This record gives sequence, C-alpha cells and structure tokens, in this order.
Amino acid sequence: MLDNETNEMKLVKKKVNEKSLPPNIDLIKIILQQIKEDDDKKYDYDKMSDEELEQERQRLLKELKEMNNDSRKGKSSSKM
Repeated sequence: MLDNETNEMKLVKKKVNEKSLPPNIDLIKIILQQIKEDDDKKYDYDKMSDEELEQERQRLLKELKEMNNDSRKGKSSSKM
C-alpha cells in the first residue's frame, strides 16, 4: 500500500508462519537428568531407550496438563 503522505510503500499485512517442531530426544534426556538430580528420583534416564523416554515424556506432559487444569479450576471457583 502506498502511503499518501510520504509516497512510500507501507507494510499492510505481515505473514506469520508457525512450524511444529518434533521434540529433541537429547534435550529431553538432559532435562530429565536434571530433574533426577534435583529430586533424587529412582529413574535412570541415561539407561532408558528412546521409546521409554517418549513414554516418560508423555506421562510428564499429562501430569503437567492435569496440574494446569487443576489450577484453572481453582481460579474459576474463586471468581464465583
């Protein structure tokens, strides 16, 4: 679009692309190892296969989702 005041081209729309990136298994291993060290859990993530790590990742994501849902329920019930 041409700006009438300056006679220059002006950006009207900006195209935004979002890409879904696959999880980086090595990054997941590092994060899980840090959790293990912090919490002294009995999981040995170094010895887990990629499949086992993916299952653990899914379990943790489910747990986070439940925690998020619980916190939202607490906020909505306090508004009533």
